[in-house]
Amino acid sequence: MKIEVKPPNISDSTMKEMKEFFMKTSIPRIILAEKQKTKEVRESENQNPGMVSNE
Repeated sequence: MKIEVKPPNISDSTMKEMKEFFMKTSIPRIILAEKQKTKEVRESENQNPGMVSNE
């Protein structure tokens, strides 16, 4: 049995509002999380200079 999923019919203005909301809320959190992760990796490397990160 094949199930076909159709995306909802969303207007261009609604899509624009959703994009603006995402850019204001999610993107800054994602960037902050990545910066924190990078900072932790650098601090770990500074504490253990002989070790190499696998990431």
